[in-house]
Amino acid sequence: MIQHIHIKDFVLIDELSLDLRPGFSSITGETGAGKSILIGAIGLVSGNRADSRAVREGAAKAIIEVVCSVENKEALKVLFDDNDLDFGEVCTLRREITSGGKSRAFINDTPVTTNLMKEVGGHLIDIHSQHHNMLIGEPAYQMGVVDTLAGTAGLLEEYKGAYSEYKSAQRKLEEERERIEKQRKDIDYIQFQYQQLDEAKIHPNEIEEIEERLALVHNAQDITEALSTLVGLADRGSMEAPLDEIAMVAKKLGKITDSYTQAAEMAERLEAIRIELSDLTALGADAVESLSIDHSEVELLEQRADLLQSLLFKHNLKSTSELITLRDDYETQLQGIDDADDHILRLEKEVSLAFKKAKTLADKLTQKRLSVSETLLPELEHLIKELGISGATFAIELTPAESLSYNGADKISFLFATNKQTSLRPIREIASGGEISRFMLALKTILAARAVLPTVIFDEIDTGVSGEVAGKLGKVMQTLSRNLQVITITHLPQIAALADHQYVVSKREEDTTFVTTIEECVGEDRVTELAGMLSGAHVTEAAIQNARALLLNNKR
Repeated sequence: MIQHIHIKDFVLIDELSLDLRPGFSSITGETGAGKSILIGAIGLVSGNRADSRAVREGAAKAIIEVVCSVENKEALKVLFDDNDLDFGEVCTLRREITSGGKSRAFINDTPVTTNLMKEVGGHLIDIHSQHHNMLIGEPAYQMGVVDTLAGTAGLLEEYKGAYSEYKSAQRKLEEERERIEKQRKDIDYIQFQYQQLDEAKIHPNEIEEIEERLALVHNAQDITEALSTLVGLADRGSMEAPLDEIAMVAKKLGKITDSYTQAAEMAERLEAIRIELSDLTALGADAVESLSIDHSEVELLEQRADLLQSLLFKHNLKSTSELITLRDDYETQLQGIDDADDHILRLEKEVSLAFKKAKTLADKLTQKRLSVSETLLPELEHLIKELGISGATFAIELTPAESLSYNGADKISFLFATNKQTSLRPIREIASGGEISRFMLALKTILAARAVLPTVIFDEIDTGVSGEVAGKLGKVMQTLSRNLQVITITHLPQIAALADHQYVVSKREEDTTFVTTIEECVGEDRVTELAGMLSGAHVTEAAIQNARALLLNNKR
């Protein structure tokens, strides 16, 4: 419920603070006093579009702040948690509009988007106006009403989960069909590419190894010349004499180790030199032999290198390892095409199972929705007649939809007839604005007994009614207020007197402008206000007595 409203520099309101209480409150005042301004301000903290013209002339910005107690705690807590908002027993909605047209929204002092403010505001405040009347003709709104009355919340969530799984399986099937169809169109291309890569018999790092071998071959002359000098020494016997002399010296040193301790180390080092020189000449000989040029081998290596380079260029790759990966990918695609029919059959089975699960839950939803008619229709028709539409009939038409949707397998339409001589037709086509307003009041009264509803604000719901019907209208709002906070803007004393609390909006001239104020009206002031509503500007004693009688008779 709304606990407190603070408005500053909004249209004709300089500054206003108003505490509201539970139950039924009426807001009255002369035409043009600014009652609609108050509703407009509350609408802004419910997420309605802002307009720079709403800022009071001469002010920098308008501020509207509404403090609400949180009653529908479970649904709001999830919403708050999802958006990192502080959650508590009260929720403060604030809207600021600058004279330049910029608007900012806050929930519990945290900046939010107007869309989020609208969503949160919808849980706390329901402004019922002529614009709101249009909702009754919307299938989504109608379905929401029926689901609330049928108590389908848990089942509907379960269905939505199953429906999402079904749609996901369906999308996956369609995507796979498209992918496989494309692959089948490209099968000749894929087959050719795979065959070319497979026949190439590519090995990891092959191009690097070939290039290294070719580099050696191409530089063989320089390398051979350098090594041949070493090898030539051995071939000419030039190395044998030095090696023999080194061996002889090492042997002599070995004999004097007892008398000269360093001789052993010197002998070992000479022997190591001899062995190293011998190994170097052998290594050089092997290298020269391996570098002997085989022109046919060179030609084959160059052809192989050209093939690999052309494949790398063709596929825009950098290594033979990537070519191998590409070949394997083509092979997988070809295998997938071969297995495609079995894969599609598996996916079709998944879709079928998901559909059956969703359809079973949708059928349960349908049955619960159909059961609403048995309890709702008699109660609703009774309330409608109480509100002055005596010959009206109402029906809920629930028909199978062509396919499953996010809300089930049903199409819905509220049908209405204003008298027994006319046939039932969709309510938006036949009911007048006043009839729809009364219909909505009756509907909300029934809903309030079955679900937690936000504060309901009726903006001149009594337009076009008077007398006995006005009294009944007020009585229904009074009944509704037993379950939730009800606020109504009214011109009728019969309705204003039924309220637990009455607030009067007035406009006064101040300097060169007008200022709107609102104050609670109690005691004799309330009697006088009601008397003025009964008799006009000139309040008579009879009007005062009638006002007292209204208040006395309307006490619960």
